[in-house]
Amino acid sequence: MSELINRDPIVPIRKIGEANWIENLTSFLEEHDVEVISLKGEEIFQKTEQYLDWIIPSQTKEYFLNFGGIESSDFMYNLKNIDEWEVLTNSVWEFVSLHFQQEETDKYIVFSESPSNDPICFKRDTGEVYLFSHDPIKRAKVYKDFNDYLLNEIVEIQKLYEEVIFDSSKEEIEYKEFLLDGEDIDFDFRYLKL
Repeated sequence: MSELINRDPIVPIRKIGEANWIENLTSFLEEHDVEVISLKGEEIFQKTEQYLDWIIPSQTKEYFLNFGGIESSDFMYNLKNIDEWEVLTNSVWEFVSLHFQQEETDKYIVFSESPSNDPICFKRDTGEVYLFSHDPIKRAKVYKDFNDYLLNEIVEIQKLYEEVIFDSSKEEIEYKEFLLDGEDIDFDFRYLKL
C-alpha cells in the first residue's frame, strides 16, 4: 500500500508562545527524526544581548530556550548558535562591506545563513528578518519575524520528506505568501534564495 501524500503542509503551530506550542512542535520534529534539544538557563541570552547591545525578541528567546540545541541537517540547518550571532558589520562576508554602508549594516544581527551562504539577519529595531545576497547584490525583507522563519522550516522539512509536493513553483509561492505574509516582503526573492 502506498503512502498518501498530504496536499497541504501540516503546520503544528501557528505562533511561538501559543497554547501547547512546545509539545506540538516537539511531536512534529520527533516524527521527522529531529532530536529536540533545549538550552539550559538564560545566561546565554544575557551574554549575547550584552555583547550585541540588543534585546533578543521574546518569541526568538522562547524558541531557542526550548529548541536551541537542535543540530539537524534537515531542520534549521544553517541556524547559528546564539553565542555565534554577530553584528553584520563584523561578519565575514566581504561583499557586505563592499556594497553596503556600515551605518546600514550596524542595524542587522546575523543569526543564520541561506542555502547559498548569504547572511540572514534580524533588523535590530523591528525583529524583521532580512537576507543580504551576494548574487545578486541585494538586501530584502524575507520574513516579518522569526516565527515565520520557523514556519517556513516546518514546510521545508515536509517537502524534504516528500510529504508535501506543490504542483508548481507558483503554487508554492502563493501558499507561502498566504502562510508567511507581511508588509514589504520580497516574496519572489525569498523563493529564489531560500
